[in-house]
Amino acid sequence: MHKLNFGCGADIRRGWDNVDIQKSSKLTQSFDFNEFPYPLKHNYYHYVLMNQVIEHLLYPDRTLVELHKFCQNGALIHIETPHYTNKGAFNDMQHLHFFNENAFKNFVDSHVLIDKRKFKIKELIITPTIVGKFIPQFLRNKISLFINGLHSQIHCTYEIVK
Repeated sequence: MHKLNFGCGADIRRGWDNVDIQKSSKLTQSFDFNEFPYPLKHNYYHYVLMNQVIEHLLYPDRTLVELHKFCQNGALIHIETPHYTNKGAFNDMQHLHFFNENAFKNFVDSHVLIDKRKFKIKELIITPTIVGKFIPQFLRNKISLFINGLHSQIHCTYEIVK
């Protein structure tokens, strides 16, 4: 199984292709994620991990479309990013985008696109904060529209359709 750790930073994983915008001899490859096309093998990967990366990209949607080229049919792209209501989402001056769960749904289900996205949502989980864990999920989702700090992270796994 071929795995890509996209935007790995210091999280170098054995047996994976570790790529990042930073330069290091520990990386499989280093390149600018905001310049297309990427220098990766087409139809090669079974799994792509984007852990705390998508919020740093100039073009998150274009990046996902680009990564689609390098994935095999049925491959999974797992994305982890701060929820926009999490104060920590604003702690890094390099964060360019802030997401809620609807951004990941709309990326797949957009009705305005002529060329429909070739992604399916396999899993979409919103991790609560320590405080948010004390509130039932159905209620937490409603009151989070008015009170921040209840959601921590978004975990989205897309399945590639070719």
